[in-house]
Amino acid sequence: MTTSPDMSSSPSTAQKSVNTVTKLLNLASASISVLNEPPQIPKKAPPPELYLGDNSYSLRLDEDVTAFTDKEELVARLQELPEREIDVVFAGRTALDLSFQIPNGPFNDLQAMIETELEFRSPIQRDQCVWFWTAQETENGDWLVEGAIVLKTAVTWVLDAMESTGKSINLARRHSQDGTLRVGVQPDWLKKPTLLSRAKGPVGRLAGIPPMLRLPLGAFAVFCVSAIALYVAQAASYSTVSDRAETAAAQLSQLAAAQSITRGLEDRRDMGEARIAVMGTIAATLPDGVWLEQLIIDDRDLTLIGYAPSAAEVTRLLASLPSVTDIEFGSPVTRDNTQNLERFRINAQLTGQL
Repeated sequence: MTTSPDMSSSPSTAQKSVNTVTKLLNLASASISVLNEPPQIPKKAPPPELYLGDNSYSLRLDEDVTAFTDKEELVARLQELPEREIDVVFAGRTALDLSFQIPNGPFNDLQAMIETELEFRSPIQRDQCVWFWTAQETENGDWLVEGAIVLKTAVTWVLDAMESTGKSINLARRHSQDGTLRVGVQPDWLKKPTLLSRAKGPVGRLAGIPPMLRLPLGAFAVFCVSAIALYVAQAASYSTVSDRAETAAAQLSQLAAAQSITRGLEDRRDMGEARIAVMGTIAATLPDGVWLEQLIIDDRDLTLIGYAPSAAEVTRLLASLPSVTDIEFGSPVTRDNTQNLERFRINAQLTGQL
């Protein structure tokens, strides 16, 4: 379903003043960020384009177009390129386009609002997709967001091929049907490779640790190694006692692990039966005309996503169930005028004995 963006009325004088203050704060924040960034050197020529279409893939450099069909061919083509940065262009149905408006606010809040709205509007589960977006301020102070959602399976093999050849991605791009650039950004999942990220073995694993944590973790590792060395030196004179203690500890650990596995299997069995019972109760409570896209139970967190003539009526019916509490909307309710239904996302908690 395509939902049209909410159109705001002309802002009042007070709202204009608030928007002006917000703009000044955002401008100051952006200026500080620019001062902390190294100067950007303009590129002499546009980078090559990695074109991902519905039925074809190609690598384009000026007028030279080279087609490929899989990861192995892509790696071979990338190894022939002297350039290190490449644009990735998602064409056709390789990406899903989204467009909506959000109210004005500080930069940090805007980003969180946009990410939340993208997750709500996306028909694909968050762990199965990635997205990139741009936002442009409108005349009334709101922000127009243009986004593109891509399945992880459609981009993971491309990122693996580029990382293996030492290439980095300049921009992820999405064009309109007339060829104009719709979105062109470098999202956080397109990280450029560094010497650390290209390292192999134990050193390469450090790339997954944030830089600010590497020094404290390194000091802690040195401390652990020193403590282990001291322990080994002292244990040398008590080898017999140490061996017996280690044997007993290993037996206790194995026993505890076996008990833990048994309890875990029993808990999963009981929880699975309880989830089926809860789903049946909720389905029986909701009247005809309510259409559920998703019903998610994660431990005691309950999430319902779907359509209904009245989203408020759905919350009222859920409140009648004694095992459902803390009912709230996870995002704003939108209306589909073509079906005369409201789209909702409701979060709740399951309490008591499931």
